[in-house]
Amino acid sequence: MSERLSDEARQYIVRGRKKGTPASEIAKDLGVSPRHVHRLWARHLKTGDTRLRMGRPRDHITESQIRLVTEAHQRQPVGVARTARALRRNHDISYNRVYRILKKNGAVTASPAKSKRRKWVRYERMYSNAMWHTDWHAMKDPRFHGYQLVTYLDDASRCVTGAAFFENATSENAVLLLRLAVKRFGRPASILSDNGSCFVGQNGRKKGPMGTWQPTVFEEELLEGGIALINSRPYHPQTNGKLERFHRTLEEEIWNYASLGEYVDYYNETRLHFSLDIDNYETPLMAFRNKKATAAIRKDDPEWMEKDAYE
Repeated sequence: MSERLSDEARQYIVRGRKKGTPASEIAKDLGVSPRHVHRLWARHLKTGDTRLRMGRPRDHITESQIRLVTEAHQRQPVGVARTARALRRNHDISYNRVYRILKKNGAVTASPAKSKRRKWVRYERMYSNAMWHTDWHAMKDPRFHGYQLVTYLDDASRCVTGAAFFENATSENAVLLLRLAVKRFGRPASILSDNGSCFVGQNGRKKGPMGTWQPTVFEEELLEGGIALINSRPYHPQTNGKLERFHRTLEEEIWNYASLGEYVDYYNETRLHFSLDIDNYETPLMAFRNKKATAAIRKDDPEWMEKDAYE
């Protein structure tokens, strides 16, 4: 507030208080708070100075801090919060300083959309391998333009259990990747997909005469493996929002990596995720291991795969 007061306004406060004018009247005339008038008058009585800055003085940003933040963001071009968290492991540098440095370098901009109130209800499976998300995504990055990306993502941990490029989004290609993902991470209890023809067979998306269902190769693979298939509501992509968000993040960040595999390794093993225990630097791969259902849980609780972390 004091930065908006001219020298004449400050002198007006001093003259008014010398005459005995109440601070509330002076404050009303200038459009400031009475507390501000009291503080300026007290400082004048003590030092004779009428200059007053409200709040704490802004800390000076050093050249070493600028270099640390800039180099960290160049290595991993993520947002302010993740950059600050990563630096906090070894350096005493605040979120505010990181934001000011990145903003000055043009690396971040204000996003009014982030201040809007969200209307969705969050859900999350309690245990790893309780449910995987899967979907196809047409790549926009110039290096991979024209390729179709299929991804499997664990709901509880956000760990990417499988991701690969194919020329065509087919049921057979989805199964090829699923087998590799299961071999590495284990078999999920269920998989959530949309109602695309590569996932759901003819008449599988709507009620039809008995005996007319023709399963896809993908559905046959799940039936054989004892994996339940959950289909999202038509025209409601929010159901698969975790995977939608991963695909958006990948498009924003993959330019800094040589290949899809390199980016997935970074996403699983290094990148911090705000839905996880970020205070302890938990990554998706760590969360996948930490949230595994033990043999005892699987034996004693037959509904372990349906438990929600926010129940």
